[in-house]
Amino acid sequence: MNVFRKRLFFFYLIVSLLILALVGRLVYIQVVWSDELSEMAKAQQNKNIPIPAQRGAILDRNGDKLAFSVKTYSVWAQASEITKQSETANLIAETLEIAPEPIIEKLLNAQSTNVKLVSNITKSEEELLKSKGIRGISVTEDTKRLYPYNSLASHVIGNVTTDGVGLTGLEYYFNDILIGEPGLLHVTTDVYGRQLAYGEDELKAPQNGDSLRLTLDNSIQFFVEDRLEAALELHDAKSVSAIVMDPKTGEILAMASKPDFDLNNPRTPDDSIDDATWAAMSDDERMNYWNSRWRNNVISDTFEPGSTFKALIAAVALEEKLIDFNTTFYCTGSKDVSGQILNCANPLGHGLETLTQAFVNSCNPAFIEIGQKIGVDTLYDYLEKFGVFEKTAISLPAEGNSLVRDKEKIGPVELATMSYGHGLNITMIQLIRIISTIVNGGYLIEPQLVNSIESSEGVIVETFEPKVLSQVISKETSDNMRILLESAVKSGGGKNAYIEGIRVGGKSGTTEKYTENGYESEVVVLSFVGIAPIEDPQYVVLVVVDEPKDEFYGSIVAAPVVKAILQDILRYKNIVPNVEIEHNIEVPSLMGLTLEAAIEKLDKLGLAYSTSPVGVEDHTLPVTNQYPAAGTKVDSDSLVIISVEE
Repeated sequence: MNVFRKRLFFFYLIVSLLILALVGRLVYIQVVWSDELSEMAKAQQNKNIPIPAQRGAILDRNGDKLAFSVKTYSVWAQASEITKQSETANLIAETLEIAPEPIIEKLLNAQSTNVKLVSNITKSEEELLKSKGIRGISVTEDTKRLYPYNSLASHVIGNVTTDGVGLTGLEYYFNDILIGEPGLLHVTTDVYGRQLAYGEDELKAPQNGDSLRLTLDNSIQFFVEDRLEAALELHDAKSVSAIVMDPKTGEILAMASKPDFDLNNPRTPDDSIDDATWAAMSDDERMNYWNSRWRNNVISDTFEPGSTFKALIAAVALEEKLIDFNTTFYCTGSKDVSGQILNCANPLGHGLETLTQAFVNSCNPAFIEIGQKIGVDTLYDYLEKFGVFEKTAISLPAEGNSLVRDKEKIGPVELATMSYGHGLNITMIQLIRIISTIVNGGYLIEPQLVNSIESSEGVIVETFEPKVLSQVISKETSDNMRILLESAVKSGGGKNAYIEGIRVGGKSGTTEKYTENGYESEVVVLSFVGIAPIEDPQYVVLVVVDEPKDEFYGSIVAAPVVKAILQDILRYKNIVPNVEIEHNIEVPSLMGLTLEAAIEKLDKLGLAYSTSPVGVEDHTLPVTNQYPAAGTKVDSDSLVIISVEE
């Protein structure tokens, strides 16, 4: 009996200890370990899936949408719950009628718990996939970026990654404003990780991004791109680029470069690359190709401005009163500078010229002389004032900067070549700002691409006003420069930009590119800048044609493109040519004036002239006769003959 009691006691003791241990374990689980186990349970029963905010739209100045986002759905996987990757991928692919291989690859290479497998599926596809009840798979709301005009303003707008993050252009520069704040979806799942149709899902709503309202005008942008496309094909050029700016405010009305790319398919190669070539390219080669297509030539690339830069040189010399309309030059076709012969475009020379004639003729020897009058120190002071040494701070990524020699390295030859726009490189955005400064009264402005930032409800969050940085030249100098620029279009190399009934100013540029074989006469960059109406500038248009194959002068290739763009803009803005004013210039009385004074008077009216006898060199001689007579109404293209006695 004692033995039985002992055994019973030990059995009771062991059971009591086991019960005590179990109770202790339960207490530990319920009290000490409860928080951790609760979190583990939640992790098994719930998924936290990020919900991207709807990206803000990009609008033109009139509110037309250039880029916007729409609601779609995305397929997500909880990678740890999926043990049969191929079977799961095939089931998803079969349901959505897509290839399974990309899905399998994402599942096998998953680096995080939640992996996005498929983007941009429809509502009906979302419902169908949910009905399959696939283990570890859930579907959430997402957004898709759309560009309704495909390639329009592609280099300005830019593109986004597959995850909706800005990659280039405005999409990149203003990504933090456009992207908004993502939300979070708490999804209830069963033991197999399948999303429950009637689970207690919880959504932390995303905060949509703000929108950008640009200074671009969609219609003007279309006009520009249409003209550039035609010029690219006509001249078989490497590229053709353009900017349209309001010279008074700095607002960019259009900016484009051809060739460009489709914003909805930015990684699709163009027709120049066949499927076999594309398949053979390495990842690095493809990336270099994409970057070259996405690169915005207008703000990133530099070029020698050539004769367009003569407008700056003339403006500086006029401002410093080193020259005036009475200043004359004599061109023999070349000029010896420190033993080096620098040629004029006209090998026979222009002979005796006034300032207006030198500008109209784009005479290199005359501008070498003007540059010598200015001097290195004064020139560099004005280059700084015109913003040549700094980026323009336009709201786009990857803006380039000028390439200019240090002042200490500028000798007589370097000064001479800079005086006609060679030996320095600037960007298109820098050049158009310089020209705008010259014609707008002398004010250096900051180029503006964004007018305002607006919330998703349409409320204006921030506005951007035109910014005047400084006054570089006087109004008087600016007025005189408009006379010179108009003369260049009326009777100079800018004739191909002439518009009947509209007063247009402009200047062409032609520069040879430096290659492995040195400078080549048939590898050129051609440019033309046009201003209209010149009496009250509203539009400055700069066109640059890189490596045309058929013609090699800016006045022949780029000027007609500028003319066409200006005509498109003026018609769109209902600015009607005033033929009556254009064809009713009254010839002034020149009798009794010196030849010099008579020429100055005609220059200011934009009238061409000839002397009798031809080639008079003494400009102090008095005028003895004129034709047509004083008071006669003549066309702007008419020639006035001035008679003097030698």
